Amino acid sequence: MMDRDDPLYVPPERRLTLTVEAAAAVAGLPVKQVRAAVDRGDLQHFTLGSTTARIRRSDLEQWVSIL
Repeated sequence: MMDRDDPLYVPPERRLTLTVEAAAAVAGLPVKQVRAAVDRGDLQHFTLGSTTARIRRSDLEQWVSIL
């Protein structure tokens, strides 16, 4: 994990893909609500490794716009 002093650090609000936790923070929603949307298939995502769900910023923005 990069820290804020690392020159390659990108703050969550500028990332193209987000973890569930970061997506919730950017959207201003509870993590539980975002995770439930991922689990139901309402919010598109892809996985890295075997368990880390990533959400494209554009998918998050689209999902939030229809809430």
